[in-house]
Amino acid sequence: MKTIESKLPFNYKTIRVTRSRINKGLLAIPVSLIESFPKTTKKICVTFGDDTKAVSKNFTPYASSTRESRIGGMRDFYDDFNIKDGEELVIQFLEGDNYRIFTEKQFEKRITKIEEELDKSKNELEADSKLHQISIIANCGLEEALFSEFYRLSKREINKRIYKPRVSRAKKIVPASMRKLLSAIYDGKCQISGFGFLMKNGKPYFEIHHIKPEFGDHLKNLLIVSPNVHAQFTYTNLEESFDEQGWLRRVKFNDDEFVVNQIIDKIPTKFEKEVHYE
Repeated sequence: MKTIESKLPFNYKTIRVTRSRINKGLLAIPVSLIESFPKTTKKICVTFGDDTKAVSKNFTPYASSTRESRIGGMRDFYDDFNIKDGEELVIQFLEGDNYRIFTEKQFEKRITKIEEELDKSKNELEADSKLHQISIIANCGLEEALFSEFYRLSKREINKRIYKPRVSRAKKIVPASMRKLLSAIYDGKCQISGFGFLMKNGKPYFEIHHIKPEFGDHLKNLLIVSPNVHAQFTYTNLEESFDEQGWLRRVKFNDDEFVVNQIIDKIPTKFEKEVHYE
């Protein structure tokens, strides 16, 4: 087994298949993964790709006469996706004796497609739906999906735009995907004061502040704030301190200094793929 950096903002495992196993229509489970499979010969349930229906497959454990853990009945899958020697299959461990298998290309394409749909969400409800879809495909919890998508968007280049001050105090419209990420990650609580406010409907009330108007809607340039704190960015003597990566770390309103809560500190700096060999 070897570990390499993942192209996606998720950790996952793959099995690199060989021609001999492809020809036999089976998937050999590497010794490095056998602890995640049954110890006896039995039927297991395998879901292929993002299908919702699982298929029953024969599983043979390492302790059998073959001295190899195997999932049988893989020929149709290999033929359907024209699997070649050396290709990698993404293996996911679901509850009990349930597993999911993607081709790596299929896995990457599916995640990327939903991410593109997330970025184009028309509202927060749609964005929430896309985040749940990503968590299912990536086989991770919703919080992990939130962190991973926050990380992905935070890595985008900041494009400075021409900023023209407006007389109107109308609120700037932040993309639904970013608003959903920020509100869910910070639970609607101000990143400066830590306070949260609830509306009569029980939902948190917050505002989103653009730190530098010319930098637009980039996660490094957006803050969840309370109305009172938002006003202080405009009406007090303001001092701001940024780190080398461009994250706002401290603000000072007149003589009052605050540390900014930045969730990026709790997110891994890289994601890994484990490659296991048949």
